[in-house]
Amino acid sequence: MGDRRMYEDRLVAVVESVARRRGYSFRLTAPDAVMLSGPTTFVMFLGNLRRRAAALEVEEWPALVDDVFDTREVEGAVDRESPLDYTDFRVMRNLVRTRLYSTGSGLGNEVRRIVAPGLIQRVVIDRIHTVTPVTYDMLAQWPIGEWDLFALADRNVYADGGVEIQYARFDVDVADGLAPIALLTGPEYLTAHARWLGDYPVTGPHGAVFILPAKESMYVYPVTGLEVIRSVTVLAHLAVSHAANDPWPINSWVYLWHNGSLDLAATVRPSDDGVEIRPTPRFGDYINTLGDTEP
Repeated sequence: MGDRRMYEDRLVAVVESVARRRGYSFRLTAPDAVMLSGPTTFVMFLGNLRRRAAALEVEEWPALVDDVFDTREVEGAVDRESPLDYTDFRVMRNLVRTRLYSTGSGLGNEVRRIVAPGLIQRVVIDRIHTVTPVTYDMLAQWPIGEWDLFALADRNVYADGGVEIQYARFDVDVADGLAPIALLTGPEYLTAHARWLGDYPVTGPHGAVFILPAKESMYVYPVTGLEVIRSVTVLAHLAVSHAANDPWPINSWVYLWHNGSLDLAATVRPSDDGVEIRPTPRFGDYINTLGDTEP
């Protein structure tokens, strides 16, 4: 059964209890991975589940875990009753989508491209409750090139729409006098919209700085002048907090959107004093183009 200390984890205990009740065998294969066999067989990874559970009362954890089982059982039933033929591009072309991930994600054979330091764009097949990464082996069987596949996935995500925008001010000294920061939420493939920020009312005359701390949230500040330096500090603190606590984390770095292109503005990491922010030389050059005074 492995190290008993693993079983002292309260969430693991809840997962085991729900699994037994639903007729599954339970085997902890690593501190954050559980092999479950019953009506369907799958591995439950607990990292994101822990982050989701942290926002709930302990009494709500069984319902959260039940929801995971329900989703996987529906997926298993669909796979058995109507399996997808991944070689049939006539079907796949309507299902391909795309999102941004950290460069450390994936297993290596997924179709991907770098969009900025620390960020890659990957293509996936949308399966309602889950996604299947598109691999280069799949792509080799389709009548489309890699560049055109990314363009198709972009069009599908953009057509889905659904981006919601809220604005907020933050009660910290460094944020005094700053414009509200936009919070973008909504669609499953939200992160892909970072490349299209110019299509939303969140950029300034000189672009925008933004963070993608996790899959489900994006914070954006419009650049109008040298106030962007202080906005990077505010975003950096937000990014560290969200990347540490939100499900499906990406990274805590700050990025620049300018004229339709993405670039790294600053690396950010937690430190003993709060956060350590290191602007990139290219961002420094960009700052020098903004003039000598704040607007």
